[in-house]
Amino acid sequence: MRKIKKLKIILPLALCFALSACGGIRGKGTNAKNSSQLEDAQTQSVKYSNLVDEETRKRVAKALRQAGLKEEKVNAFFSAVDEYNSAVGKDHLVQKMTTVKGTVPDTDNDKLIDLWVQNGGFVGRNCRITSFSLMGDFISIKDTTPGDTTMLFSDFEAIKAKKIFEGEAKQKYDALFSYIDVKNTHDTKELAKEITASWDKRGVSFQNDKMHMISVFMTMDDGKNKVQEFIGHTGILLSEGKNYLFIEKLAFELPYQVEEFHNLQEVNDYLMRCYDKDADGLTAKPIIFEDNHVMNEYRVVKQ
Repeated sequence: MRKIKKLKIILPLALCFALSACGGIRGKGTNAKNSSQLEDAQTQSVKYSNLVDEETRKRVAKALRQAGLKEEKVNAFFSAVDEYNSAVGKDHLVQKMTTVKGTVPDTDNDKLIDLWVQNGGFVGRNCRITSFSLMGDFISIKDTTPGDTTMLFSDFEAIKAKKIFEGEAKQKYDALFSYIDVKNTHDTKELAKEITASWDKRGVSFQNDKMHMISVFMTMDDGKNKVQEFIGHTGILLSEGKNYLFIEKLAFELPYQVEEFHNLQEVNDYLMRCYDKDADGLTAKPIIFEDNHVMNEYRVVKQ
């Protein structure tokens, strides 16, 4: 494993720790907007649940089934949710869909982490493992030769501990989340082109128009090695009538969460408010992908 010096990646370790699906096929975006164009976020609140209450769980389960997810995958997802919720105690989580003002839900992260550690700090799941568990059957990759997966060691430990992915599924996981070498630039348009080109070369494609993987690409620049783009957070977007549900696992030690949004612009703005935290401009702005292309609604918002 390479040694990281002067790590310039800015990863928010608050509730936006980690961190979505149209009813029909949407046009594919090809370019990221100029990151210097700051716009007002469409909303300054977020409506979310930690999947404790039956009403929200039924909504999510219904949306997953309507998107074509196999019943065993639906059941496995909720088993993983229950494993975490039982470990930290449901009393410390949001009991139903709740709207709060601000960038992120008001959760006592320190308390949740303490409870997680007290329960043995069991190896759970993070955003990437959760998203691939739900979306993996709808992702095709022609060339599964892995790229740089050095920094995915925590993912690999968790996957191995519970044998979450094996064989071809594990190869596909490694290829999908490999870090991508890019030019040393803050130009998000150029970086988006390089990410897209890398995935096109691998033959990465997604086959579901009701469920989409939303990925937040971030920059890794240790000042020594090649600058890279990587999926720092990801979640699954589902359509629910006129609204959207966004499923995410905030971190190994932090909760599962589902948000409700009225449109895809709100999804982008929420993620950018969560992850665009490099106030000093040391790295490029995060880039939001929907499946294998830049999200049409991608833009940088005022913090």
